[in-house]
Amino acid sequence: VGIVEKIVEQKDATTEEALVKEINTGTYCFDNELLFDALAKLDTDNAQGEYYLTDIIEILKEEGKIIAAYQTEDFNESLGVNDRLALAEANRLMRIRINQTHMRNGVTLIDPATTYIDEGVVIGSDTLIEAGVVIKGQTTIGDDCIITASSQIIDSQIKDHVTIKASVVEESIIHAGADVGPNAHLRPKAEIMEGAHVGNFVEIKNATIGEGTKVGHLTYVGDATLGKNINVGCGVVFVNYDGKHKFKTTVGDNTFIGSGSNLVAPLAIAEETMIAAGSTITQDVPKHSMAIARARQENKADYAKKLPYLNEK
Repeated sequence: VGIVEKIVEQKDATTEEALVKEINTGTYCFDNELLFDALAKLDTDNAQGEYYLTDIIEILKEEGKIIAAYQTEDFNESLGVNDRLALAEANRLMRIRINQTHMRNGVTLIDPATTYIDEGVVIGSDTLIEAGVVIKGQTTIGDDCIITASSQIIDSQIKDHVTIKASVVEESIIHAGADVGPNAHLRPKAEIMEGAHVGNFVEIKNATIGEGTKVGHLTYVGDATLGKNINVGCGVVFVNYDGKHKFKTTVGDNTFIGSGSNLVAPLAIAEETMIAAGSTITQDVPKHSMAIARARQENKADYAKKLPYLNEK
């Protein structure tokens, strides 16, 4: 914007100098030899009785040096942050800038004011993001995805046509056409393959869910590899930890795992098998087998009449 004559503190400014609307942002680029020479010539002859670094500009000017200034296109780039209120305002301005860039690139943000996207996140066109979503780190999201309210995605890869409903996704990969949630939690090293379904209150860690496989609700899958087109019933637990070490489970394609089953690793369940509901499986299951591991039901006639809660009248 021109050659700088000097920088004057507000308290030391004359009436004429106070009319200048440009301000010093406190960002400088010096030749260090000239800087150190000028520092030795500073004095405290000012209203504050202090050494002003800005006086170096006038000193160098008097020595015939050229002092140039750069004026920012957006004054918000030089916004000062001296407390948490100012920090929140700086974050808000940065969030607006990031969100506007994504919207111009074809991303739909239902409520930009409550959508938090880190710098460096990549989002494909025609993806829809609802209110309250947080996307952090080195995350990439493909085209035509739906991220519903209150989801949080951290350092993850989301391919095209994925739906994530009110879930947390950390350091995971979700392939095209898969859906996750509501209220699912993908922990680090989870990988959800094409067309797979991860439903309500499912937690997955260090595990692969195969193409077309369904893990519908209330299930923990840890340290496991699941093949294609598997159905995992409600309340299944992949028991991977003995208190000291983690162990792995593998499940082959086209297998049915009944509700309430416990799969105790290390374990290999072959393809096209069935695990009966309520079983605790501790041994490998061969192909085309049905595994049942539970006590046989016994009905005791009239025994309920002897129980205290039926006789409390």
